[in-house]
Amino acid sequence: MPSLTITTRQTASGPRYVVRYRLGGRAYRVEHGGSFRTLREAKARRDLVGGEIAAGRNPRLLLDAMREPVVVRTLAGWAEEFIASRNGDGEAAKMPSHMKRILPAFGALDPSRVTFHEVQRWVNEMDAAPSSVRRYLCTLRLLLDYAGVVADNPARDRRLRLPKLEQDIPNPPSRAEVDLILAAASDRHRLLFRLLAETGMRVGEACDLEWQDVDFAGCRLRVRRGKTAAAKRWVPLNDSLMMDLQAWTPPDDRTPERRVFQGLTRKAVGSAMRRACQAAGTAHYHPHDLRHRWISLQVKRGVPITEIAAHVGHSRSSITLDTYAHVLLGEGDA
Repeated sequence: MPSLTITTRQTASGPRYVVRYRLGGRAYRVEHGGSFRTLREAKARRDLVGGEIAAGRNPRLLLDAMREPVVVRTLAGWAEEFIASRNGDGEAAKMPSHMKRILPAFGALDPSRVTFHEVQRWVNEMDAAPSSVRRYLCTLRLLLDYAGVVADNPARDRRLRLPKLEQDIPNPPSRAEVDLILAAASDRHRLLFRLLAETGMRVGEACDLEWQDVDFAGCRLRVRRGKTAAAKRWVPLNDSLMMDLQAWTPPDDRTPERRVFQGLTRKAVGSAMRRACQAAGTAHYHPHDLRHRWISLQVKRGVPITEIAAHVGHSRSSITLDTYAHVLLGEGDA
């Protein structure tokens, strides 16, 4: 039958307590269960081995596993896999530059060992614009989530204090400048610029439009993609703009999945706007400034803030009010 003993062995540094065991009678060899400086440690090992034998398991398997070093995967070890998992994500291209900010501080750490205080210190010491700090923190949150730190993610701790954002007051183009820009724009981009100026849509929303999103009968467009529920909405068009949109592509080419503005991306639209501003001799504006202009006009005209926020896809009407309440437009722009 199995046996389990603790023997004492005298050494130059003092007594050692040795745990030995057999899995059966004398036909089984004596196995070494560990050597300890204190009797208390030896008894704990004896009880562990005895429990394995009583459960019908070979204690050697557990003892060998206990001797193997535990390999801890650091946050740097998770980073490459995390970036690869974001392939196709619009933010994926920014991840490597974000890691240059994150990994020097946390790369060598076990993700589960990162603390709120370390994250707060990293935020406080970062030499970057407040908006950039928030973007780096967002990436750290996602990286820790990916590494399995979900329930107590320190980068999501409510106690975190972030640098205050300095809000830029939009400075949209005047009506005269918009007219000049539209006149100078290429035929390929003019209709898209008009759509932005007359609806307040985001550039990405316009570029993502497919013909299945165009409701000719209802004279409106459907925005199906968005970071928030409020961004997914219907955008009404005026009759003139809808007629020009219908004339933009022959009916036979309006397959449901085809983009309305085929081949145009946010980057390409931004470059086209830059060229149009240069050709028109106006100050340089970004396509998003046309959205700023539309919203500012509605505020100036006294349209209820809640209606404006719903139209442009703001998740809260306070965003619209705080950003645009103080925007000044010329007398001829109302």
